[in-house]
Amino acid sequence: MRSSCLVVVGLLAGCGGEKPSVAVQPAEIAPPAVPDAPTASGTTASAPEARPVALVFRVIREGGGGIDATINQVNPQGQASFYATVPSSGEAALDKPCEAGQRFQAEPRVAAFLRGPTQDCAERVEFMLYSTQATLQFIKRGDDASKGGDLLVAQANYGTAADRLQYAEPEKARQLRVLSTVAAGRALGVEQPVQGAGGSEQPTSEFKDRVRTFQKQNGIEATGTLDARTRESIGRMQLRGDAVVVPPAASTSFSPSSAAAVAAAPALVVTPQTLTPAVEVRVSPAEMMSAPASPQTAAMIRANRVKK
Repeated sequence: MRSSCLVVVGLLAGCGGEKPSVAVQPAEIAPPAVPDAPTASGTTASAPEARPVALVFRVIREGGGGIDATINQVNPQGQASFYATVPSSGEAALDKPCEAGQRFQAEPRVAAFLRGPTQDCAERVEFMLYSTQATLQFIKRGDDASKGGDLLVAQANYGTAADRLQYAEPEKARQLRVLSTVAAGRALGVEQPVQGAGGSEQPTSEFKDRVRTFQKQNGIEATGTLDARTRESIGRMQLRGDAVVVPPAASTSFSPSSAAAVAAAPALVVTPQTLTPAVEVRVSPAEMMSAPASPQTAAMIRANRVKK
C-alpha cells in the first residue's frame, strides 16, 4: 500500500502537478553595526557614557583664579579624612552627591595659601583661600602701627590677620586677637583691656562693656565681641575736638568692573617650592600697653576714657 502511494505521487510530479505552496516568512533586517572607535593601540573601545554631575567643589585663590587642593571631610570631633582632589583649574565634579551633615575643608597643596573654614554639604561647595604673604603684610602693618602708636590701624590689621589664620595656625591667631583687643581697648579708653598673661589673656568685663556700648552707639549688634564689623567701625573713628565720631562706611560692593578685573587676573603657577616666611608675632600685649600712643590717638583715648 505504501509503495503504491509513492508511485502515485511520483506520477503526479512527473505530469506537471503543482506542488503545495509553502509560506516563507521574511527575515528580520538588523540595523547596520556601528564600528567602535579605534584606540591608540589599534584596538577598538566603546564610547564612554556621560556621567551625571551631582557635586561640584570649587577652590578660589585670593586675587582670582583656581588653585589645586585636597578636599577633606571633617567630622564633629575635628578629624579630617580625604574626600576628593581639585586640580589646578580649581574645580572638580563628582557623580555622587554628599550627604546632609557632612562638612568639608580645602587644604591647599602649597604653603603659599592658608587653609580656610569648613563648608556644609551642598550641590556646589566653594572655598576661598587667602594668601599667606598677604596675611603676613597685615601683621607687619599691625606691628608698624603699634610701634608708631596708631592703635586704630593696629587693631584692624591684627584682627584681620587673626581671622585669616584661625583655621591654619590657631595659636598665632589667638595671639593676634589679644593684640587687636589691647589696641582697640586702649583706643576706646579702657585701662585694662585684657587680663592674664603667658598665653592665657582674655578680654576683661570692662572691655566687653565698652565694646557693647560702642556697638549700640554705631548700629552694630551689641555682643561685646570685637568682630570684623566692630573693628572696621573703630578704625574709622576720627577726632573732632573732644568728640569722637564715626563717619559712614565706604562702599564695599563688588562692581562689575572689579569682577572683570579679578576674572582677567593671570593664573598663579605654584609649586611645592613656593614657600613663604613663617608667621611671627613680634609685639607683646605688655609692650603695647606700655607704648606711648600717637598724639591723635592719645587725644582719642582721653575723649573715650571710661568714666568711673
